[in-house]
Amino acid sequence: MTGATNDAPGRRTAGERYGETLFVRDTPEHRRLRLLGEVFDPLSIRTLDAIGVRPGMRCLEIGAGGGSMARWLCGRAAPAQVVATDLDISPLVAQPEENLLPLVHDVTLDDFPAHSFDLVHARFVLNHLPERDEVLRRIVRWLRPGGVLVVESFSWFPVDGSPDAGYRKVLLRWSELLRDTIGTDSRWARNYPSALAHHGLRDLGANTVTQHVRGGSDLADFWRLTVGMSKEQLLGKGYLSAKEYEEFAARMRNVDFWDLAPALTQAWGRKAWGRKAWGRK
Repeated sequence: MTGATNDAPGRRTAGERYGETLFVRDTPEHRRLRLLGEVFDPLSIRTLDAIGVRPGMRCLEIGAGGGSMARWLCGRAAPAQVVATDLDISPLVAQPEENLLPLVHDVTLDDFPAHSFDLVHARFVLNHLPERDEVLRRIVRWLRPGGVLVVESFSWFPVDGSPDAGYRKVLLRWSELLRDTIGTDSRWARNYPSALAHHGLRDLGANTVTQHVRGGSDLADFWRLTVGMSKEQLLGKGYLSAKEYEEFAARMRNVDFWDLAPALTQAWGRKAWGRKAWGRK
């Protein structure tokens, strides 16, 4: 079992934390997480398959959410244990796996011993953290020599160029709300490879996937629910009018609506090999 410690506190610069008023784990959030897995798991799995997840690899899933990727890792890495962390691990506990260890863990505050994992996967995590660079530094320390870090977040550039002014405005204003409330940077992911290189990782790779969103699709429902979870704040703080919000929701239900969704940027890198790398005696 890998032990977590809290001897290396992080620093916060935003006034609110993820999950306090945004991304609250209520029933709509559980539906949103299910859609997130259905839409994005195939893209994550394709990348992890290409990198290679082998039996016996010790894996860490940061911000496990509904747990779909953690369970996939359990199947590939067995019999090794997969540690899955989040601030709320109830979805993980509700569907246990023999080699899954759910752990309440705040990646900005709680630590792991150095050289704990062969693979670390973090999807839609670092972009929400004001102290992302410090967190990334610590995650790299958790990797064993030869271990791989895979990070994924949204890149906002497809939205910037949308010809649909209403669609563009709602997603950009939602992004601004996240930035102002919890410190999210929706544009940082495009620099992932440079960030990984800065922290000493090698064998870097990156991939960005752009998807068309069609009204009524799973992807459209995901974005409708994602923006909808912040409706009270968007309207109450003046980021959007009620009319602008309702028109966006209607777009996401209209099968005649097509546009590009925010892109998914994936990047990965390997920690330099040492004497005690994975698979070596």
